[in-house]
Amino acid sequence: TIPETVILGAGLAGASVAWHLAASGDSALVLEQGEQAGSEASAQNAGMQRRLAHDPVERRLAVRSGTWLNALPPDWSSLAVKRRVGGVLVAQGFEEAVDHLRQEGVQVNEIDTHTVPALAGRPQGAAWHIPDEGLLDSHALVTGFVQGAKARDATFVYRNVVLGIRVEGGRVVGVDTTDGFAACRRVVVAAAAWAPALVRQLGLHRPLEPLARHLLPSAAHPLSSPKHPWTWLDTEGLYARPEGDGWLVSPCDETVFEPTSGPGSRGPVDPFWRATAHAKIEQHLPALSDIRFTGGWTGIRTFTPDRLPLMGRDPDIEGLWWATGLGGFGVTCCFAVGEAVAAWMQ
Repeated sequence: TIPETVILGAGLAGASVAWHLAASGDSALVLEQGEQAGSEASAQNAGMQRRLAHDPVERRLAVRSGTWLNALPPDWSSLAVKRRVGGVLVAQGFEEAVDHLRQEGVQVNEIDTHTVPALAGRPQGAAWHIPDEGLLDSHALVTGFVQGAKARDATFVYRNVVLGIRVEGGRVVGVDTTDGFAACRRVVVAAAAWAPALVRQLGLHRPLEPLARHLLPSAAHPLSSPKHPWTWLDTEGLYARPEGDGWLVSPCDETVFEPTSGPGSRGPVDPFWRATAHAKIEQHLPALSDIRFTGGWTGIRTFTPDRLPLMGRDPDIEGLWWATGLGGFGVTCCFAVGEAVAAWMQ
């Protein structure tokens, strides 16, 4: 039987599309090059739910996903998807975004920075606090999507590398993989960092750029608390969130990532960026200046030039669909991305 849809990538976006399609009776074949679903970029993010974004498209997706996260279906009850800690954004120029969120029913408060332990020692100023923001477990999210999709006859195949999308007469006819050819009528590209190679093979101009970013966990620190909000200094390019009894910090760096064939998007720590993170903390988060990093990794975020998601039907090839380029908003927006793409397909 030829499947109606083949989804490339079983990360947050691909698994969400599969879950939504299956819920509507349209099962799919999901191909993943990793050992399991969500094992690449989806497993490497900081898990911070952030609805306060500059762009209204991302805000709309984030708000829709946030509504669903606060009322998960009964079959998700065993999955610890969200831990509500609140989020604090120190930034300027977000007044329009704040108004938008408030109109959507999201509580956003203006607070003094000195009320946040991690921000102690900074000059007093204003910050935006969203009490309902949380830390999201990417593994739990992907697990829920996969389990729900499988229960409705979706098929997931792992350790399968897609070599190319086959097009005949201007329409998709299937995909070539290391396991052979898989015929289908529609293909959804949700492969993120590996999407640019597929784009080049098709001769399309869909610019996508995978960028690596460091995440650095710390040893135990007295200011860390399970209830401490994640804290993001937008202008300075620095964030810290509670992680166990320490912190998880990023200097918000961006380095072009060139994926090789097959899995492997998690990278080692560059000492330069670890030193940069220390310098930024000493200058902008003096309360954490005694922090000691204990390791770290680089995760991948894939962007389009305008940094908006690449979603929907391809205008040039019939049967080709996109659900990629989510950048740093994959964990926050994945539900709504899958919902939108599946609805458009149907």
